[in-house]
Amino acid sequence: MKRADPIRVWLITSCICLAILMPVCSDVLLAGEAEPAKTPGVRSISLEQAIQIALENNRTLRNSALDVSSSDLSLKTQQSEFDIKVVPQGATRYDSADFSYWQVGATVSKKLSQGATFEVTPTTGESGGGRNSEIDVSLRIPLLQGAGAAYAMDGVYSSTYSNKVQQLTFIQEQINTIMQTVSAVYGCIRTQQQIEFLQKQLDELKKHLSLAKIKEKSGIIDAMDLYRAEIRIQDVEDELASTQEELANNVDEVKNLLALSQKQPLIVSAPVSYSPVEISLEEAQNIALANRIELVKSTMQVKETERRVAVARNNILPQLDLELGYNNYREEDFSDFDEERWTVALSSESDIFRTPERNDYQQSRIELQQVQLDHQDAEEQIIQDVRFQLNSLEKQQERIRIRQEQSRQAMGKLRLAESKFRYSLANNFDLLEAQTEMQQAQTDQMVETINYIVGTYRLRSSLGTLIDLKGGATVN
Repeated sequence: MKRADPIRVWLITSCICLAILMPVCSDVLLAGEAEPAKTPGVRSISLEQAIQIALENNRTLRNSALDVSSSDLSLKTQQSEFDIKVVPQGATRYDSADFSYWQVGATVSKKLSQGATFEVTPTTGESGGGRNSEIDVSLRIPLLQGAGAAYAMDGVYSSTYSNKVQQLTFIQEQINTIMQTVSAVYGCIRTQQQIEFLQKQLDELKKHLSLAKIKEKSGIIDAMDLYRAEIRIQDVEDELASTQEELANNVDEVKNLLALSQKQPLIVSAPVSYSPVEISLEEAQNIALANRIELVKSTMQVKETERRVAVARNNILPQLDLELGYNNYREEDFSDFDEERWTVALSSESDIFRTPERNDYQQSRIELQQVQLDHQDAEEQIIQDVRFQLNSLEKQQERIRIRQEQSRQAMGKLRLAESKFRYSLANNFDLLEAQTEMQQAQTDQMVETINYIVGTYRLRSSLGTLIDLKGGATVN
């Protein structure tokens, strides 16, 4: 019986071990929710939870909410001008050479929405040793300038407009906060996935290095293969350290957006699957024109400017007021009035030429033309933005298809390189190159997928449907 060659037996045994130990990289399908392993003491939140926390705690958003509260108070101050006002009055004096003097009363006034002002002032007191009482009633009516609710309530209307604009600004801040949170969370998901890919590649490289050392000692491969593996391991370790640092920065950004303590360890998760957007350009543009906050604000600004033009035109009119008065005065005997008077008067204090008022009116008309042009520009910008977002998603989807094909090709190349190196038909140059290309193809596919998901949020923001305009904080 012929004795087997020890070298041949060792080679066959080594090939069998390599076939068992060499892992086969599988294609990574991005689906479902990226759920990192939970660690005790570490807070884990989903994308939906992150958005909700940001809407409740974000400091910029809370500051904008305070601006809305301040605007509410300013509006109430303007509205209080038309409330019933009661102003108490009182005076007293003592003189050793004369009788004591005192008087008390109150002025009750009410400004009407049409511009008229009504006042009633009852008083009673003592003077010169005798008691007296008096009631004074007056009604002041503007006949030209300021006559009518459209002009008398100018301050209220201006404050109402400012208040609505502030509320819409707050909603816009909510949209911005949601978009920042989505981008920051998916920034974390991207780096988490990269770390997983790199760690997996590093583990495979270390296994390959162990086997390469065995083959190098047996003379199957030379020292160059060993150096290649060691250098590639160092490159991956360096890339892994940089990505881990990037992940830490991304997590800190999420904490800042959510107003969480920077000392709190945090892990975020988010879906990494998507459904292709199916909407026509015309439909998307119509939705955006009906829902975008910028266009709502622009429409409000046009209407407010038109109202201010009317007010400026009214201010050109001279001031002419009609004053009606009634006065009733009596002394001692509270059953008989000593004196009763009625008055009717016209008063006017106006510059004849009205040059400042006429200039203000012309300036308001120029401002109206400007805001109308701005409104048209806002519409065109929105239409352009929607087209850009849809085109971007379409191109992004094509890039995903290309990345998937690249991953498939990289997988085939990797398996071929593994087989050739396993049976000593080639050195490890092709294998290391194939592993690198496979890791890069997986990373590129994952990045493009995340970019598409974030792009769908940008499209919803562009359409004005990211949140409910009435509810404000409800994510669609």
